[in-house]
Formats: sequence, structure tokens, C-alpha cells
Amino acid sequence: MKKLILVLLLPFCFYQAFSQARHETFQMILKDDWKMQSAVTDAASADKISNLDFDTQGWYKVSVPTTLIGGLLANKVYDFDPFMGRNLLKLKDAKLDKPWWFRREFALPVSESGKNVVLRLHGINYKANVWLNGVKIADSTQVQGTFRIIQLDVTSHINYKGNNVLALEIVRPFNPNKEKGDLAIDYADWIPYPPDYNGGIVNNVEIKTYDKVGVQYPLVTTHFDLPSLSVAHLTVDAQVTNYTNTAQEAVIKGRINADVSFEQRVHLLPKESKNVTFTPEEFSQLNIRNPRIWWPWQYGKPELNRVELWAVVGGEVSNKLWEKFGIRQMDSRMIDNKSREFIVNGKPILIRGAAWSPDIFQRRSEERQEQEVKLVRDMNMNIIRSEGKMEDDHFYDLCDQYGMLVMTGWMCCGVWQHPEKWDAGERKVAMASDSSVMYWLRNKASLLVWLNGSDMPPTDTTVESDYLKIEKALKWPNPILATANEGKSKVSGYSGVKMAGPYEWVPPIYWETDSTRKFGGTWSFATEISPGPSIPPYESLIKFIPADSLSTTSPAWLFHCGTGSFGSTKVFDKALTGRYGASTSIKNYVAKAQAQNYEAHRAMMEAYGLKKYQTATGVVQWMLSNPWPGTIWHTYDYYLYPAGTYFGMKKSMEPLHIMYSYKSNEVAVINSYLKKFTGLVAKATVYNIDGSEAFRKSVPVDIDADASKVAYKLPAIGEMPKLSSTYLVRLQLTDSKGISQSINWYWLSQKQEVLNWKKSNWYTTPESAYADYTALQQIPKTALELSHTEASAGADSISHTITITNKGKSVAFFVHLRVLKGKGGDDILPVIFSDNYISLAPGEIRIIKCTYKKKDAQNTSPYFLTSAWNLDRAKSTANEQAGFEDGLPVN
Repeated sequence: MKKLILVLLLPFCFYQAFSQARHETFQMILKDDWKMQSAVTDAASADKISNLDFDTQGWYKVSVPTTLIGGLLANKVYDFDPFMGRNLLKLKDAKLDKPWWFRREFALPVSESGKNVVLRLHGINYKANVWLNGVKIADSTQVQGTFRIIQLDVTSHINYKGNNVLALEIVRPFNPNKEKGDLAIDYADWIPYPPDYNGGIVNNVEIKTYDKVGVQYPLVTTHFDLPSLSVAHLTVDAQVTNYTNTAQEAVIKGRINADVSFEQRVHLLPKESKNVTFTPEEFSQLNIRNPRIWWPWQYGKPELNRVELWAVVGGEVSNKLWEKFGIRQMDSRMIDNKSREFIVNGKPILIRGAAWSPDIFQRRSEERQEQEVKLVRDMNMNIIRSEGKMEDDHFYDLCDQYGMLVMTGWMCCGVWQHPEKWDAGERKVAMASDSSVMYWLRNKASLLVWLNGSDMPPTDTTVESDYLKIEKALKWPNPILATANEGKSKVSGYSGVKMAGPYEWVPPIYWETDSTRKFGGTWSFATEISPGPSIPPYESLIKFIPADSLSTTSPAWLFHCGTGSFGSTKVFDKALTGRYGASTSIKNYVAKAQAQNYEAHRAMMEAYGLKKYQTATGVVQWMLSNPWPGTIWHTYDYYLYPAGTYFGMKKSMEPLHIMYSYKSNEVAVINSYLKKFTGLVAKATVYNIDGSEAFRKSVPVDIDADASKVAYKLPAIGEMPKLSSTYLVRLQLTDSKGISQSINWYWLSQKQEVLNWKKSNWYTTPESAYADYTALQQIPKTALELSHTEASAGADSISHTITITNKGKSVAFFVHLRVLKGKGGDDILPVIFSDNYISLAPGEIRIIKCTYKKKDAQNTSPYFLTSAWNLDRAKSTANEQAGFEDGLPVN
């Protein structure tokens, strides 16, 4: 009896998990209690495996979604960490190239007896034979395609009383990274490939029931009478299906926010599916006055509304669903042939964000997803790009809730990039994949744009044409681009975006000095771009680089770079030595790398902000994170440690921000809000390396909404007598009440960076001369005083207010705060610091907020560890819960 009650309650547990964003009358997500095994290890026949009396002893217990290796890791099959050193190579196993079984028993509640039953497969990677209760209900010609949603009517094979057995015989994808192969997940040059190529199930498997007629895939499209937002004209669409063998008359009813109702009759032939549309012209109640509008976070609240739809047959409700949606209108326009501007609810928006990457083994958790989206939001980014890596509903729900825009589309480089080589079967998979993704994502509030290609438009023009036909038919409501690069499609014209690099180290001055408009400078919308390596902190490096391999030339280090042209950090390392001096140890190298990461990434985002709408319309950092622990292309590392890159990014995208132009020597203000500010004061102070002032100036500034403005120009180097060879500039922006809104420090050199533009290639522009920051290692030491208070930040979080005072006469350079799990413990991660890697003028006091989840502290008392490049540890003071360490260790 207890087992029966558990079976009956199980689907309702999943209802609750999804209740925040969507709900259906019946939706059984088959998540836990799967069994997985290699068909080589267990060679039993399919009809036996898919019967109730089959013995799965010795099979692996897994939860879905999971890949083959993900499942084996969850079962602790390996006696080594695949992330350490080159251990990933040890995972290679010939059995991964053969079929694997995924088996799940389930029972339907009594309430669903006699209804039409549909098996919904989403994310089969790559193809499968499907068996239910001893019967093969679909083969691998029908079930293939990682991004497809495949729905199988299993009514005639279901056992309404007792258990059912679902068995999937899955074969992994082959050669997705080649011109000829399977249309699956491809990592291009990001990482070494996992040997199972993510074979398995990478999204949900569900059982759904309908009483004759079902409704699904709701879409609410918004049209405003721009610039007015006082009335939202809503169009509601949905797919309606007759699951019976006889014609049906149904009434499709709908409701928005429980107070706007609408309905219409529909006649359905046997097994027919059709779209049902409710227009504001036909249903005047869909002209919503004073609507609750969804905005990207920097422009307003990301308000979500609710649409509810149900089918009524013979006076009985067949099925009902509801989900949240955003009242918003996404548009774009071309400034010129090279620059596309995106517009949300009639307001242009400068796009600044980074490219998402899933775990190398496609392991997902809702907690981890929210942790990462919070980090994106904390960096003040407004978009996440996802290239050929569709996530799950929870990810998009988070973006909807946090007001985070999403750019997504098909992958580059491998099979997806070469449709001219597809056969008829591959083309069928591609078109079915496109249709599935359109249905799935079209009602997500956060979706800004869809890309039908990445590094180039589809090379077969008929493929792009067919994509566009599908997208039009399914009413995709947002802009569509042929490519993420600057190419011109023969079908749809110029993209208005670019992929002109760099992907490798370039100095801060690069971004404003690309005068040819050929490369990565501040023009157009750079859909993927980066100053290259992003070296993790030492505390992270030792988790994946063996102690005897902590060298930038060791095989283990190189294995954790990218691949191809990005298989080392040598360009970055050469610049680091040339600019900051030779490193004396790995810790010394890492400390200097944080400074170089900070200045390079900050400058990129600032330059695009400064030139916003002056043909610069957006920039996406390549990348946000790594699929596994790596040394390039991330803003925070795999362990969620926010270091130099992260805080350079966060600083640069402050919504109200003061900055320095490396090109023009000017001080400027960037406003990313939709409101004007008056009475601001922009202040600059120039410090010599010994802490003495070389220059000071304050100027009042007013700035329009969503604008950038130059405040004034700093004196030329020759106009500041006795200026040290390396000097520091402190910028501060205060509001009309004198409250500080932005503090931004720069370290500059009298020796200028020189770029060799003639030797530029697709991924970098080399330097022929470096700035000289070696004097930063000789800043006179200074003492810090640190105190902190603690307060609750909600039921599950703790917040600290940390006060740091520079007690000396020189600038405290690159002060880094860490919070540990007790003295000598590991860092508490993830953690949100309001600012970090800061500098303090002589006598300056800064207040920093620190927030983290209680559980991440693991029942320890927090210990704050602080460093600076020129810290006088002996004279620095703090209470017993805080201490100091060298910020630029020699050894």
C-alpha cells in the first residue's frame, strides 16, 4: 500500500517543482530511478530488457538527464578525478562506442486510466530504439537528434494497471565536430572532447495524458503602439491535437492573469494537429491596458504574466496547462550594413554579456544554474549567449525571472556548419530540430534573438530558406539572424553583427584603436570576443593541475587550455612578462595575471559602453565559463571563483559608471539606465608610485538616459611634472547628494603599448612594444585596517559589511578579499562581493559587502583573508576572524 501511495504521489512532486513557471493537468517527468548499462556488458535481448521480470542487478542507477560518462561518474566507477591533469584521457572506453540501455519502470495513477498516453522524448543523444512493455514502438531512424522533441502516442501499448517498462537503446553521436557526422553537441576548440561525446539523454523524458484532445506549446505575442506602452495588443497561439481515431469537436478556452478570458471552437480530424489563434482584433479583451511589462533588469522589472489554456470535449476538460510569459516586444534595426541595434519595448539597448557553457558531461543542477545566473547578474551583464547548447526549462525560467536576455542558435564548425554535405536524413533531423526548438523556446520572455548559423550563414541557401519557413510558420516572435558573423546571407542579407576576433590576449588600448573596422574594436555587435586567457586563482589551479605540473608549459597546463590555435597561454604569458616583469613563482605569476585579466576585460566592455550606438551596439565576452576547469575564456572559473576577470567585468558594466579612455586620455561617464542624471561630479586624481598626488580635477556632469559622455581630458604625460614612470589614476563619480556611485582605478605607464595591426589575424593582433608596469612591484608598503559586521540576508544567506582603511601614505594596490571556511579553510563559494581587487588612496576608507549562502559555509565561522601587492602585514590590523596574506608572493 505504501508503494502504491508513493507511485500515485510521484508525478505531483514534479508538479510542485515546475509550479513556479508552468503546470499541466498531468505531466510525469521520469527523472529518477533509471537503470543504465552497456549492451556489451549485458547482451540480453530488447524484448526481455523491456519486460517487468527482467533482472537489472549490476546495472547503474542514474537520474535523467545524464550522459553515459555522467552516469558512470555518479556511480563512482572511476578511481580518479577526470579533471586532474590529463586524466580525461583515461575515460576512453570502446564500450562507449556501442549501444547503451536506459531502463525505467513507471506506473500511471488510477486517475489517468483510459486516457491517451504520450511519451515525450527531449534530448536523445543521439539516436535510439524505443521499447515499451516488450514492444518496439520506434526505431533509431525515427528517434534521432539531440535537440528534437519527439512525441510518441503509446496508448495502445500502455498498462494502465501496474507497472510499465520503458527501455531506450541509445547510440552516442559520432563526429559532430567534423564536416560529416551527427548533428549533435559540438565543442569546437573549447575543450578536449569527452569520449562519449555526451551520448545519453540530455533533457527530459516525460509521460503525458490527454482525454481525446490536448493543447500544448502556448505562445503570447506582444505588439505595442510604440513609443506608447499603455496598451499591449496580445495574440495567443497554441497547438491543439486530436489523439483519437475519430473526428472531435473541441472548445479551446484561455485566460490571462485570471481576469481576461477567451475561447473558440475547433474541429479536428482524426489524429490532426493544428494551430489555434486568438487575435486582439477578433478578441478585443486581448488589448491589455496598463500591462505589467517584462524588461531587462537594467531598464525595469522583469514582470511575468500568466496564460492558461484548456481543451473541452463533450463538456469535459481534456487537459489544462498554464505557464508564465512576458509582455514585451523585441525588435532590431540596422544602423549601417555592419551594425545592428537591438530594441526592447521600443528602447534601444546596448548588449553586453558573455557566452554560456554547460558542464563537459552535461551534468545540470537547478542550484548550480541559479548560482551562475546570479553571477552573471552581479557582473551587470544583460545577456547570455548559448551557441548550440540548449539548456533546460529551468535555465530559461531563471533568465525570465532575473531579467536576463538570451541569444541562442545553432552551432559552428562541425556538422551544423556544413549543410551542403547533409544527406536527406540529416536534413530531416535539422529541420525537425529547428521546429522543436521554435516550439519550445518561442514563449520564453528572455529570448532576444535566434541565430540560424554561427560562424557563417548556412552554406546551403535552401537550408536557411527552410529554417525561415519553419520559424515564420511557428510564429517565432523575435529577431532572426543568419549568422553570428559579419557575413552577408544570400537569403536574408547582412547580419549587422560580427565575429572578427580577438580570442587571444590584446592590451586595453586595442578596443578603441581598431580604426580599420576589420577586427574586434568598438563598432558593430561583437557576438564573441575576448582578450583570451583568464588565469584562475592559485586555489583553483591546484584542484586540476598536479603540483609537479604547475608550469605554463607543462602538458597538464596545456591540456586545460583550449585546442587548435588556443592550446597554450604563451601570448598572454609573453605580455605578462613584458608588462609586469618576470614571474618568480606560480603564485607570483597568478597574482600578476589577475591584474592583467582585470584591465584587459574591463577595457573591452568600457570601450563598447563609451561608443554605444555610435555603431557599437553590443559585445559578448567569449566566454562566461568553462565546461571544465580551464585557463582561458571565462569570467569566473569552473569552481565559481570570481577573480580578476570577473571584477574587471563587473566594474566596467556598472549601470552608472566613470571610466578612462586609453586612446584619448579622457574621463567619461556611461549611463545604462533609462533615466537622466543631473548634478553628478566626475573627479580624477593621479598618484605617483610613491603615493604623492600629481594631478586632481573635479567637474560637474549631467548625462542623458542610456548615454555616454566625455567629461574632460587628463593632462598629457609631459604636462604633469615629476610623474613616475608607472602611475595610478583614481576616478570617482558622485551623485547630486554627494554619494559615491562609481570608483575606478587605473594603472598606467609612460611607455605606450604598440599594436602591430599589419600582422593581425582572425584571433589576435600582436604587440611590438609593451607598457611597463614593473614599478608596481616597488610601491612603498602600506598597512590596512579591517573590520566587519555580520547580518542575516534572508532565511538562507549571510551578509557581511567589511570596512577597509588604508593607514599608510602610499596607494594600497590591488586589495583582494577572500572569505574562508574558518582560518586555513577553503574559500566559501559561490560568494558575492560588491567590489574586489580594489585600490585605496592614502587614508581612504572603503566599505565592501559580502554575501553567501549559509550552507556553503558548511557550519564554519567565516574568516576574512585580505591581501594587497604592497601590504605591510606586520602593521596591518584586524580582529580574530580576519587576517592578511601577501598579494604578490615571491615564492
